[in-house]
Amino acid sequence: MNTLDNPNMIDPATVPYAKKGFNQGLIGGLVLIVLNLIFSLTGLVKPGDTGAMTWISSLLTWAVVGYFIYAAATKHRDEDLGGYISFGRAFSVGFMAVLAMAIITAVWTYIYMAFIDPGIFDTIRQASIDQMVNQQGMSEEDAERALSMMSFMWNPGMMAVFATFGTLIAGVIIDLIVSAVVKRDNPAFA
Repeated sequence: MNTLDNPNMIDPATVPYAKKGFNQGLIGGLVLIVLNLIFSLTGLVKPGDTGAMTWISSLLTWAVVGYFIYAAATKHRDEDLGGYISFGRAFSVGFMAVLAMAIITAVWTYIYMAFIDPGIFDTIRQASIDQMVNQQGMSEEDAERALSMMSFMWNPGMMAVFATFGTLIAGVIIDLIVSAVVKRDNPAFA
């Protein structure tokens, strides 16, 4: 059966998806900025900390990413495609959302670390030294030497690059899971 046999059936190839995914990703990126500000300004999460609040903030961050991937795919499925969406199409819409969130995350990371809190690198460096000395038993000189080998990473530009790739990698994994959940194959094509 094809779309000529059923004129009410929507051909997914004729429906654009990028804008819906990107719009949801933009909103998601803004929510991530607000979340980051809340955790940073309240002091709930401190740079270099590995405590429970850091884990909670990370889980909450990835839940937000997952929600906006889900929102993009389900809105596209229900509003544009008549209630049906393939796994590949759901993944594509979700990837557009992830891409938008990654871009916003990169820009925000750079702005935050370069202009809002440029002293964050000293805080992270000191927390890393303390962790190496106290938890790994390194001498302070060895910890300093280890961190000096990674000094090329201690700038807003590199942190923005790492934020972009981290968001893309985790976002794609979340997108794969969400796409498997939201896909709804059209029985006419089965």
